[in-house]
Amino acid sequence: MSALNPLIASYPLRPVNVIEILFFALCVYGIILLWSKPRIRALCLLLFFEALLMVFNFSEETGLFKQTILITPVFTLCTGPAFYLFVKHLTFNETPWSKVDFIHFAPASFGLFFTAHSQYVIAAGSLSLLIYGILSYQRILSYNAAASEMSSAALDMRISWLNWIMLVFALLGLTDLIRLNLQPRLPYELMNSWYAIHQLSVFCLYATLIFHALKQPLLFDSLHEYETSLKKPLPDDLDRTIFNQINDQIISLALFRKPRLSLHDIALHTGLNIRDVSAAINKGSGVNFCEYINKLRVTEVKKHLSTHGTEKYSLLEIAINSGFNSKSSFNAAFKSEVGLTPTQFLSTQG
Repeated sequence: MSALNPLIASYPLRPVNVIEILFFALCVYGIILLWSKPRIRALCLLLFFEALLMVFNFSEETGLFKQTILITPVFTLCTGPAFYLFVKHLTFNETPWSKVDFIHFAPASFGLFFTAHSQYVIAAGSLSLLIYGILSYQRILSYNAAASEMSSAALDMRISWLNWIMLVFALLGLTDLIRLNLQPRLPYELMNSWYAIHQLSVFCLYATLIFHALKQPLLFDSLHEYETSLKKPLPDDLDRTIFNQINDQIISLALFRKPRLSLHDIALHTGLNIRDVSAAINKGSGVNFCEYINKLRVTEVKKHLSTHGTEKYSLLEIAINSGFNSKSSFNAAFKSEVGLTPTQFLSTQG
């Protein structure tokens, strides 16, 4: 034991340093888990920067390395671009990596020359986080809208959990800015505890981000097609007659029962192009494609529950037979359409 004492004395560990070690391990483990998954591999870049940040945080607080400049403020200029590139490659599955992507990190490289003015670097980093946060949020909204317009499985494809993570990130960033500005005025013990709580919260948030990225059941693949064609207005309106013909085919052939039914499938059956099918459904039904198909599925479920209840099949089996992909999407669509959960509706049929 005595042989270890000099090392312990040289690098006394506080609780925040233990969190930094765990955070570094989480980032490395996350990179290992995510690297084999091309669609979410871009998250590895964000985890790499966070792992480096933990190393420099640990070094600056314990004196592990002999640093002549303060590096950690520069990482505030890396987090925003890295998160944005993750969202970009998650939503645009066909987007290849290019040298242009790394131009986003030019301000961080430039910030290395201003480490003596850390407050200015942190201010620039805060502005960067705000800008890239807005850009990421816009991409997520476009992705969710496109999925709803083109796939009946949109409820399972949504990545709205990223919005919540971004919101918590923003709140943590705001509280950390308050901490940094109050640092000269508050007691050391309070500031140290505040910093430890902040680091622990960020650690938990990154663990949540990795978990959701790995557990995302489905991802939408046609955002580029949506933005280049379907999102553009048609030169001529389609009348309700076309919608009625499409609707008749979908109901008579029970196409809505097909899991992950898409606009492509409907176009094949009707002989119309995807833009015309999308425009006809939006105009004729008054809702997007996902809501329209799920309405038909909910009607099918209600019909079955009203006549047969759950004598032969469970609620989930009835939902799957009607075309739903999962219990969560079924419950969400049913509650949205009927105003009751499936179980509550079933109790009214007694």
